[in-house]
Amino acid sequence: MRRRRAARLAAACALAVAGAAAAAEDVTISIVGTNDLHGRLFTDDQGRGGLTVLGGYVDNLRAARAADGGAVLVLDAGDTFQGGIESNLSEGAMIVDAYGAIGYAALAIGNHDFDFGPVDPHGPVRQWLPLHVGGAAPGDMRGALKAAAARARFPFLAANIVDAASGKPVRWPNVAPSALVEAAGMRVGLIGTMTESGLRQTLAAHVEGLGTLPLAAAVASEARALRERGADIVVLATHAGGWCGETADPHDLKSCDDGSEIFRLARELPRGTLQAIVAGHTHGVVAHFVNEVPIISVGSFGAQFGRMDLELDTARRTVVDVRIHEPQRVCARVEPRSGDCTVAPAGTVAEYEGKPVTPSAAVAAAIEPELARVRALRAEPLGVVADAAVPRGSGLDGELGNLFAEALLALVPGADAALGYGSGRGGLRADFPQGPLTFGHAYDTFPFDNRTTRVALTGAQLQRLIGAQLPQWVDGRRGLPGLAGLRVTIDCTGVEANVRLVRESGREVGPDEPLVVAMASNTVGRFAATALPGEPEIGAAELPLLVRDAVAGWLLERGGHLTPAEFAGRWLLPPQGASCGTSAR
Repeated sequence: MRRRRAARLAAACALAVAGAAAAAEDVTISIVGTNDLHGRLFTDDQGRGGLTVLGGYVDNLRAARAADGGAVLVLDAGDTFQGGIESNLSEGAMIVDAYGAIGYAALAIGNHDFDFGPVDPHGPVRQWLPLHVGGAAPGDMRGALKAAAARARFPFLAANIVDAASGKPVRWPNVAPSALVEAAGMRVGLIGTMTESGLRQTLAAHVEGLGTLPLAAAVASEARALRERGADIVVLATHAGGWCGETADPHDLKSCDDGSEIFRLARELPRGTLQAIVAGHTHGVVAHFVNEVPIISVGSFGAQFGRMDLELDTARRTVVDVRIHEPQRVCARVEPRSGDCTVAPAGTVAEYEGKPVTPSAAVAAAIEPELARVRALRAEPLGVVADAAVPRGSGLDGELGNLFAEALLALVPGADAALGYGSGRGGLRADFPQGPLTFGHAYDTFPFDNRTTRVALTGAQLQRLIGAQLPQWVDGRRGLPGLAGLRVTIDCTGVEANVRLVRESGREVGPDEPLVVAMASNTVGRFAATALPGEPEIGAAELPLLVRDAVAGWLLERGGHLTPAEFAGRWLLPPQGASCGTSAR
């Protein structure tokens, strides 16, 4: 009897020791961070990026963590949807579906995630374009973002985006300040935030009535709430970032912008508030410890992802070690000598975690239904044939910009003139090709969701505003804008540029003459900033039609044939160029 009791006691002790050892076992949670994808769903022509390829990397990492009892958390730091044509036309739905297949844990809302505004009616172009062009009420200006969040299988996080009236964080369907998830038996709190200046970096109409709280206060408050809910560790995904030139040593900050927003945040927070940060917004690479907090961020367009491995003591439920990896290129195939991405069949199949990277079939299947709808929408004919390619221009007067201006002039009631876009940054992205035009061509040319605006001002104001913009229009950053209803003549007095406005009839516009000018919403702010004290205020009224849709609708109504010559010669420039050599007045 005593021997049996002793045996039972020995067995119980052995089980207790084994249980204690198991309880004290370390586990690894790998955090994968992405940011500033800007709608780039597919691999580019140099073999970089693509969400099916990213899915293959994550699959390999999940298999490695499954083998050692750990887990993987994939987080996105915002500016996810706007930019790529397919994503724009699906208003982010394709990326939401792809991220769901990859298994994202959460996404922080970025400033450009508001850019789509209201939900667009789905269906053929001929059915829904008249709704925009005719001035139908746009509906909820955050409708597209809310629809993307509601569609997602993971939460959208926004701890410091608040309703301006109440001061409380927004709570839309599947949008919250934070979330609590389980990974490898640990309770992980996830917080999402956006740069404090973010709402000033999107279309104003889409964020009216919203505000942002200071980052440090919002994060500290939400971290405390998560701890009270049982979080063992807290991780921040934030659309606020920094920049470092070197990533080989995560403790060496000499190459970093030490005053960047994410560095300041890490230093303002009490130590222990956060165990990891996934950052974004600046398109800058960070793979460093700041105030003992590991921070990762990568460049833009999905060409890389960041990674850190957190080793956790499951008994004490704390982080005992962190390894920050250098940013990982997203390549299906690599050039053997350099390791750079390349396109098939060149190079060799990329490997990750000791296995070949196989693009994810699950991601490809997830995006296919919405992709088929988008392809059909792109192919919708506009009933117009370009007899020759209509070019953006080579930095100066461009026929396509003038075509855009003609469309705005025709569709804004009472407009005397219209100011369109030039080529270059923030302007027109592609020429109209020769042949039948489709809605896809209009979208490729101008993928932004900027709205048309009716602006009231005097001849003197417009003259001065154009003169103030000349330096950046002629230095290669932006081409001269499109014009309709007016011609602009520039002559030189020495090195000074003098701007004169002439109507199509040949009559010069007087300085006190009232004008109504149609232009895009993102142009108005630059012009309003040049107003002089004591002069009449520039009046601007935003209309519920997108610039791109206005152009597509105008072409649809116009029909027939286009020639570039119809839209040429709106700027009359001196031989030495629009800047007269050095400056503009």
